[in-house]
Amino acid sequence: MSERLLEVKDLQIQFGSGETAVRAVDGVSFSVGRGETVALVGESGSGKSMSALAVTKITPRAARYGGGSIRFDGEDVLSMSERALRSLRGGRISYIFQEPMVSFNPVFTIGQQVREALKLHRPDRATLSEVKRLLDRVQLPERLARAYPHEMSGGQLQRCMIAMAVACAPDLLIADEPTTALDVTIQREVLNLLARLTEEEELAVLLITHNFGIVSDLAERVYVMQRGKVVESGQTEQVLTRPEHSYTQALMAAVPRLKRSGGHDGAA
Repeated sequence: MSERLLEVKDLQIQFGSGETAVRAVDGVSFSVGRGETVALVGESGSGKSMSALAVTKITPRAARYGGGSIRFDGEDVLSMSERALRSLRGGRISYIFQEPMVSFNPVFTIGQQVREALKLHRPDRATLSEVKRLLDRVQLPERLARAYPHEMSGGQLQRCMIAMAVACAPDLLIADEPTTALDVTIQREVLNLLARLTEEEELAVLLITHNFGIVSDLAERVYVMQRGKVVESGQTEQVLTRPEHSYTQALMAAVPRLKRSGGHDGAA
C-alpha cells in the first residue's frame, strides 16, 4: 500500500453515558494511503458516516470520544486546536455529502459560494475565472456561476459540490453517499466524474456507501462496518469475490446492476 495519509486506530465514539450509552463507533480502525481510494461500507446506522465525520472532528456536539486515535499526515487530529482544525477542513480534507441542496446557501449564487471557499484556503485564486475553470472541470457551463441553488437540478448541484471540494486542492476527499439522492443515470455520470477527477488530481478518497456496486468501480480497498465495528476488510477484489462475513454477503446480494459506458457491469 502507498504511504499512509490517514490512519484511524481503535476509534470509539458514544452518545450518552452509563448503561444507556450508545456506541456509534466501537473500536474502529482503518487507513487511507496517498492517492488511494478506500471505502467504508455498511447500512444506515453502521457507524461509517460517524467515522468519516470524526476525521476532522465535525461529529455532533453530543458525541463523546471514548478512545483511539486519528492521525492525518502524521499529525494527531484529536489534539488539534480549533484553529488548526478549521485550516484542515476544506483545505487539506474536503467533504462531499449526499444532500447537495442543504449544503448550499439559497441566497447566494453558486459562483459566490465557490469563491468563498477559495477565499478561505486559497485567496490568491478566488477569482471569477477560477470559478469558471472549476465548473468546466466538473462539466458544467460557466453561466451557472450566476445561478442560485434552487435553479439547478440535483445532479448539477452535486457537480458544484464536487467543484467546491476540489477547489482548494485537498489531499483527501471524503465522499459520504455522494449519489444516494440522484437517479441512476445521473449517479453513473457523477461516479465517472469522481473517478476521473481523483485520478487527475491524485487525490486520496474515503468513500462512504452502502452499495458494493459503487465500491467495485472506485475503491482499491474496503472496510465493511456493522453496528459500529469493522467486520471485514481487504482488497476490494478479494472481498467482492470471496466475502467471508455473512453481513458482507448480504450487502453484496442487494447490489443493483447498471451497465457501464465502457462495457463493464457496475452498480447504480
